Amino acid sequence: MLDENDLKRYASQLIMPEIEEEGQSILLKSKVLIIGAGGLGNPTAIYCSAAGIGYIDICDHDNIELSNLNRQIAFSINNLGLSKSTKLRDYCLNLNPNLKIKSIVNKFDNKFPIDKYDIIIDCSDNIETKYNANLSAHKNDKTLISASATQFEGQLAVFKSGKFKNSPCYECIFPQNQHQDTNLNCREVGIIGPVTNLISSLQVTETIREIFIQNSFKKEKSFTKNSLAGNLLLYDCIKQEITKIKIKKNLNCNICK
Repeated sequence: MLDENDLKRYASQLIMPEIEEEGQSILLKSKVLIIGAGGLGNPTAIYCSAAGIGYIDICDHDNIELSNLNRQIAFSINNLGLSKSTKLRDYCLNLNPNLKIKSIVNKFDNKFPIDKYDIIIDCSDNIETKYNANLSAHKNDKTLISASATQFEGQLAVFKSGKFKNSPCYECIFPQNQHQDTNLNCREVGIIGPVTNLISSLQVTETIREIFIQNSFKKEKSFTKNSLAGNLLLYDCIKQEITKIKIKKNLNCNICK
């Protein structure tokens, strides 16, 4: 049951027939892991906190640098040299102190325990972590919501290969043997902040949607019906275009074949 403070805080969500009190209660009981506390992880954690996702763990081993501040909006000049995951946790708890938000100052790898989470949110900026997140999500039957953003472009996809036999995984679309030299790091190729914020907003929208789907909540509503799974969303801010393309399982995939 929501208390009086919850009713006021989440009033703009509760009024929507796709959410209402029951949906908000589901969000408050849900557990998500955010991998990466950088350009994508910052707004993702903030919007997850604002939406009232009750349990949020933020995993990142990096410290804050001056060059991060054009897009990592939870940090300030006074935070330089401090832990990203710790300061992002503090920012989110200041926004919504009733949530359980934990900082994990470690590098994510395929040995990281993810069994307790409802959704895995990949906000990492390096290909090794993305492959590790994909492998862990597939092995543990978890929904993986993976995003990336560099320069003027971003992409987003929802992967459920561990849940459904015919669903593709991340490596189906981006085979490791073809992308092992890919550099996704913003320090090397550049990024403007609004791109990360837009992609993160979409990522949190899909997180809320997938939480409802997992709980069989409001199955008749269009919001819950329209999962992004099976599609890749591409954003080009130079042309101001968003394109959604169908993706298929690779029957020879090393992870989910």
